[in-house]
Amino acid sequence: MLHDSAFLADLQIISNPVDSSLKCSGEACPRHGPNIHTLNGFDITPESVTKPFVRARFIAPLGRNGELMQTGEINVVPMVQNDRTVLEHLLKVLVADALALGKSINLDSNEALLRLIPVLCAYFSREELIDLLGKKVTARILELHQLEVVQNIFLEGRLQHLLHVFNAAHIPLMLFKGPALAHTVYPNAAMRTYHDFDAFIHPADMARANQLLTQMGYVFYEEYRSNTIDRHRTGYNYTLEQQDSWLKVEIELHTAPHPSEIGALFDIEAMWAKAQPITVLDQPALTMHPIDYLLYLCWHYRFHSFTRLLWLYDLVVMLRSVGPELDWMALIQAARQQQLATTLYYCLSWCRDLFGVDIPREVFVRLHPPLISRLIVEHIAMPDIAEALVLSRMQTHRIIAHRTMVDSPAGIFKVGLQTLFPPPTALARRYIDHSRLPVQLYFLFYVVHPWLTLAKGCRYLLGNRRKGRRSKKQVSYHRAHQIREK
Repeated sequence: MLHDSAFLADLQIISNPVDSSLKCSGEACPRHGPNIHTLNGFDITPESVTKPFVRARFIAPLGRNGELMQTGEINVVPMVQNDRTVLEHLLKVLVADALALGKSINLDSNEALLRLIPVLCAYFSREELIDLLGKKVTARILELHQLEVVQNIFLEGRLQHLLHVFNAAHIPLMLFKGPALAHTVYPNAAMRTYHDFDAFIHPADMARANQLLTQMGYVFYEEYRSNTIDRHRTGYNYTLEQQDSWLKVEIELHTAPHPSEIGALFDIEAMWAKAQPITVLDQPALTMHPIDYLLYLCWHYRFHSFTRLLWLYDLVVMLRSVGPELDWMALIQAARQQQLATTLYYCLSWCRDLFGVDIPREVFVRLHPPLISRLIVEHIAMPDIAEALVLSRMQTHRIIAHRTMVDSPAGIFKVGLQTLFPPPTALARRYIDHSRLPVQLYFLFYVVHPWLTLAKGCRYLLGNRRKGRRSKKQVSYHRAHQIREK
């Protein structure tokens, strides 16, 4: 139940609620004319074709030969049907795996699909979801989707107010991820929901931002206990909670992309210099240049071990939006400078191979990863991309891919050392955050962690050998059974 009267008033602004009984369609909308199409209740308009970040509700898709379709001739059916087919296949992979293991699908524990629910509800009707997943899972999807819609309408109002206040105080914010993607490259903002706000801020503006947020009722909090010992800290978290509401607002201000074991080299000053103006909820803001944005999204997806399909779909939507005007050679050069060439290679290849995104072949030739990375990622960790990205039980495989996407053979040795001896903040976050031990005692785990990691590795290898033997026995049994039948 909702207890926020202000939020209930906000609900009145919804003019096009999603009708779950509607089917995905690329037909012209009868209410708005031939150049406006309806996708499961969403109005999609071709307002911007050439500029990637101009309040676009829809960016024209590419034609069969890679050419940009004319505004008056946009046909959203090929793109929509392709994404529906891909998503249907991924759902079938999930269902087949659950049936094989004799388990039910638990959306709450499947991070890969949980945040993709608004996209699924945009492409599939209730009846289609029931056919694919069953009544119980579909009911949970629709319930979670309703909560996402409710939360996002609430968050949009708070974000609009936040941007207005910061603009009045002349404190620039560079938005990224959720709201920035929803209001620039997605066909409709309702397809890309989010649970918090992320923004870059100049370090010199942090003190004023802290004062401003405090005056607005926000409270600073530590997301991780290990942040207190982080000498290279770049993230600062704030929350706004109200006693009469279950909804809350969370903001994370970043002075730079946070350090990670991946070791990517982001130049925050250059990112500010190339920042692009956008309009979000009628408020001016900034976001990253498309090249910086694509590299950041690839890095972020890998940093979280390719956990959520939504983050891959973010890349798909952005590539379709900026691809026709993107300087691919500049993207490749930037990826190499930031040690993200292999990461970019695999993220782009998944967008191409799964969702049919048109990417020049020359890009993959120039980004060609080292042989050892290809052997581990493609033949050991992720031989089946759909299974690896969708199934919860493939998390260990995704972590291996996350570790081994290096730009040079020597990088593998560096990865091995970092795996055994991670940075202090990573070690403290892993072992201290959920314990009662003082954070300052994190160094004790440098004795324990390498042995635990090696033990996990041995268990993984032994488990794979046993699975291989079982599968061989099953194949032999089936062959013998076929021979007897003949």
